[in-house]
Amino acid sequence: MNLLLTGATGLIGSLLVQKLLERGERVTVLTRDASRAGATLPAKCRVMEWDPLAGPATLDLDEEYDAVVHLAGESVAGGRWSASFKNKIYQSRILSTRLLVEALKRAERKPSVFVCASAVGIYGNRGDETLAESSSLGSGFLAEVCREWEYEAAAVEALDIRRVSLRVGLVLDFEAPAFEKMSLPFKWALGGSIGGGQQWMSWINLQDVVKLILHSIDHTELQGAVNATSPNPVRNEEFSQMLGISCKRPVFLEIPGIALRVLMGQSADLVLTSQRASAEKALASGFEFDYPDIRSALKEVCSRRRHGFVREQRVNRPIEEVFDFFSRAENLERITPKELNFKILRTSTPGIEKGTILDYRLSLHGIPFHWSSHIDQFNPPSGFSDEQMRGPYAYWRHEHEFEVDGDSTIVRDKVQYEMPLGLLGETFGLYFVRKDLDRIFAYRRSQIEALLNAPS
Repeated sequence: MNLLLTGATGLIGSLLVQKLLERGERVTVLTRDASRAGATLPAKCRVMEWDPLAGPATLDLDEEYDAVVHLAGESVAGGRWSASFKNKIYQSRILSTRLLVEALKRAERKPSVFVCASAVGIYGNRGDETLAESSSLGSGFLAEVCREWEYEAAAVEALDIRRVSLRVGLVLDFEAPAFEKMSLPFKWALGGSIGGGQQWMSWINLQDVVKLILHSIDHTELQGAVNATSPNPVRNEEFSQMLGISCKRPVFLEIPGIALRVLMGQSADLVLTSQRASAEKALASGFEFDYPDIRSALKEVCSRRRHGFVREQRVNRPIEEVFDFFSRAENLERITPKELNFKILRTSTPGIEKGTILDYRLSLHGIPFHWSSHIDQFNPPSGFSDEQMRGPYAYWRHEHEFEVDGDSTIVRDKVQYEMPLGLLGETFGLYFVRKDLDRIFAYRRSQIEALLNAPS
């Protein structure tokens, strides 16, 4: 199957890309920043630059696609809802959907399905009412945005394309913007119910969101609006208690809704409005939730405490030659930014092998560090891995994988890490560490390109 995808660099999109490639699908990504997407997405993805807000934004599809998944949109949890920010939220959804549908109109061969994101915010504030897809739509900023979003997406039905608009609830994952902000006070034992705690929260685990998107592509009987929420919504009071248990922190505070309005302005609607969405339509289509209740969903989220990322690039060299390059300790200095002053001090064996210990020094923002790593896996030519024994992180593991793909080799870096200083590091250092790692691996990518893909 050949798929076209927007929003691939976001949390949901990046996991969806991974799952699609595991299924053996072909994936083309439309993105505002092709260089960034090319550096962060799997090497087997085809990347096309398209920014519908930059203009002129006419899109002509140069391939025939079996399915289109449209996830692009400014995060509603990205800041206070000023007039300019609300316009970004609106335009990033409405205009991009309209232009994408117009491109499908011009396509000679149409896809069979168009899956478009939406949100449970379409229902507005509804108290204790159980909300099925046939329920009346609500009022308010988010409801209006979602209504127009789905209206634009529904235009594909005139092209005989099956349309699925997934009304996504609160996505549970520490990398999800809304949940990340919501969970931070709980980590500091400052969390509690909000605005009385009686408002209903419709939520869904990240893994189930992606699973439901795949289900929507595959199951032709599913069409129209679909609530992408768990079958067991909970009141904010219960949600807060379960989040406190999952974070192993006491929950005793009550946060007045008016205080949240002062801090967040209109964006406080994200946690103060009540939406009790039903998952019956998804269940009736045969979908099975892996995390149907709040306890199991939060347990899964909290089991992934470590941060991580994957970077891939294609190298036009044989896998044996690529493995040899990366398994030579001296080449680490060549692909590390010079301002880090990276220097290998000692290796416990003449060459890298299983059990080798590497000692090196480096400088981060002018602060010198000694770092010792242990090679715990060494499997020529498919890869090796090293784990920090001593260094700036509480935990660091780097897996180097190499995969033959036609006449080239895919270089894959998988990194998992934990911040030092516990909650202090998580709260005040994570943002800067992420930026540093993006910069370091961007330099690494450029050096690998120059050293291994340069003409012989």
